[in-house]
Amino acid sequence: MPLKSLADQATSYRVRFCIGLVAVCILAPLAIRDSARALGTMYNAPALWLPEDMPVRKQYDDFSKLFQGQDVLMIGWDGAKIGSESVDEAAKALLPLTESTPQRAAYLEGVSSGQRVFDVLTSPPTSFSDRATRARLRGSLIGEDGEQTIVLATFTEAGSLKRQEVIDDIRQIVSDKIGVDAEQIYTAGPPTDGALVDAEAQTSIDRYTLPSVILGALICAFCLRSLVLTAIIIIVAVIGQGMSLAMVLYSGIEMNAILIVLPPLVFVLTASAGIHLCNYYRDAMCSDLDIDPTAATRQAMKAGILPCWLAATTTIIGLGSLGLVRLVPVSAFGLIAAGSVFSTLLLLLLLLPGAMQWHGARHQAKHRASRKSTNAEDNDPLPVQTWRKNIGHSWEAFAAKFMKVPITVVAIFTLITAVAASGLPDLTTSVNIPRMFPAESRIRTDYAWFEEHIGPTINAEVVVQFAPEAMPDPIDRFRLVRDVDDHLRQTELVGGVFSARSFLPSPPSKKSRSIRSTVLEANIRKQLNDPDSALQDAGYIASDEAGNQLWRISFRFPFDEDIDYRSEFERVQAELTPILEEAGDGITGTFTGGVPMTTESQDVLLQDLFRSFLAAFGIVAIIMMLLLRSVSGGLVAMFPNLFPTITLFGTMGLMQTPLDIGSVMTASVALGIAVDGTIHFLTKFQNQSRQGKSRMEASIAALHKCGPAMWQTTAVCAISPLVYGLSEFQPTQRFAFMMFGLLVAALVGDVLLLPALLASPLGRFLTPKSAPAQNQPGS
Repeated sequence: MPLKSLADQATSYRVRFCIGLVAVCILAPLAIRDSARALGTMYNAPALWLPEDMPVRKQYDDFSKLFQGQDVLMIGWDGAKIGSESVDEAAKALLPLTESTPQRAAYLEGVSSGQRVFDVLTSPPTSFSDRATRARLRGSLIGEDGEQTIVLATFTEAGSLKRQEVIDDIRQIVSDKIGVDAEQIYTAGPPTDGALVDAEAQTSIDRYTLPSVILGALICAFCLRSLVLTAIIIIVAVIGQGMSLAMVLYSGIEMNAILIVLPPLVFVLTASAGIHLCNYYRDAMCSDLDIDPTAATRQAMKAGILPCWLAATTTIIGLGSLGLVRLVPVSAFGLIAAGSVFSTLLLLLLLLPGAMQWHGARHQAKHRASRKSTNAEDNDPLPVQTWRKNIGHSWEAFAAKFMKVPITVVAIFTLITAVAASGLPDLTTSVNIPRMFPAESRIRTDYAWFEEHIGPTINAEVVVQFAPEAMPDPIDRFRLVRDVDDHLRQTELVGGVFSARSFLPSPPSKKSRSIRSTVLEANIRKQLNDPDSALQDAGYIASDEAGNQLWRISFRFPFDEDIDYRSEFERVQAELTPILEEAGDGITGTFTGGVPMTTESQDVLLQDLFRSFLAAFGIVAIIMMLLLRSVSGGLVAMFPNLFPTITLFGTMGLMQTPLDIGSVMTASVALGIAVDGTIHFLTKFQNQSRQGKSRMEASIAALHKCGPAMWQTTAVCAISPLVYGLSEFQPTQRFAFMMFGLLVAALVGDVLLLPALLASPLGRFLTPKSAPAQNQPGS
């Protein structure tokens, strides 16, 4: 190669390096500033993750607009008993939070308590007996013992945005007022759920991101034995982490528990691309001990840029396929991660060639003397000759043993995959917030306290809608709501029923004409029509813009991981629907609340996960077909890439371990990552095949070239995120372990299954047609 050509190339690499440095200097401050701003928007509300045009979401939104007070916090402590002054004192102490000040808006819309409702019901005009009142409120505001009660705080929008701070203030205010330690003040409900998820998600990033980066950098430095190349890869990866969070801010999406796994994912994908490129450079330096560093860099870029772009493309497709998921955070995750992978690869391609030149010139001079004293084939321009050589030989010897019995190996992997695949139909998902925390966590202990002392905590709603002409007499409407309420109270696993029935006495029979019945009916009618009555103030009756009147009936299920809430909710719906249908025309029932929103989210997760994975699989398979120029070859090559995903997810199905928001994205992600190693391996294999080597020889040679890069990327990408496995937040923890398992399984597929496939009769589909005859079947 002419010296002038090398000089021009060197200048080009330096210019690109300078451009990359400018990009780093611009992006680094943005990444630091805007990633912090993005984390400041942390807000988790799983009920709002479904698209607004979905029927179940629309029903929930309509319900929330008509019936205020969805963000209700339940507050309890052991001494909160009916008749105890501490309950009223605590409720009154929270009233200042309902008032606006020059410094802030009101955080609470209202404060109530079981004691207040008890007093209202035992006073005129209802004047229920003590015993009857306790029975009506049992399971919702009063415990099964008839004594334990709670305080309720309804959050405003401003309070919801600062719910962690407000909940801490509430605990402290109640603690100071009644003399109970703040740790003994128990809370439950959407505000505390969201606040704890916000806090744990934030903690996961604050506590584990830096250790994960440091661990990844140490492993990368150990593998590459180059501080310069490691520094470039880590700098780009860290900037990619920060900019992925910044993109969350720029997109206008609030940070949430799903998006917190963006930083570790972008880090490992960037490190993977950088390590592969550095290994192409290492191979170029090893091929000729006297090669000019610029020539080695150009050779590495020429050999590596196509497989790196193809590998990045498959990863981007895997991530981008998540854009098909209808849950907004999952869709945003996929699109932002795909854009981040593309951007970090561009930055690596700008910076790494210049770093390779500098590194090569520095180390070539340092080790020239030692290289002259040994055989060329034992030399490595980087200071890891013996170690790298032994690793390379071990890879080849290990794989060669499996390639001697390729049909057996392929059959074993096929059997493992088939057995695991049988568990896929049993795969389930979960977006239940308490399940995101360990059994000893604060949220689980608080929910357990409410379940034991008050009643069920998993909320659902029935809204009975009356058209203007349907049952014009409000007493008749109340009778129907009473019947629904009574049926719910008698339904197994249902508790905490609360409706207009809780505030009013049972109306007399239509046939009764006694004076007592007439007076009772008049009393009920007055409270139904009086806008200042306790019933109207409670907000359990509303009217929509079309003039329909809606009556709300709340009920709850107990928190139990063994309960199938979908089946139980559908059972309740099936039992109540006939009651409403028999009531006449113009009367309908809407079933909404936390349970259907959660179950619908789980259904959407599972359905869209499967759909996005199929889309990614189809597109990646087409890319493999184009790469191999063979439809059959592309399909055969996809087997090692399906093996990790099917094996791990199928095993989860067999073990009845539900997917959560931390692991649900990993299927499409794993497909993209697994294909990386396959593409690099097959590219080398085909190059070796065209040089006249047999399939086994080409496989061993390809493994010799790609093996180090594959295990190095697995080491960095699988081990560094394991730091997040220390988190007590289950989604973050499961993401770390899932990524580790998927990447290790992908490595096994690429270094054992893929060479065995190439050595088996199926290998002819993966061999280039232009290869010499001895490479055809039987060679």
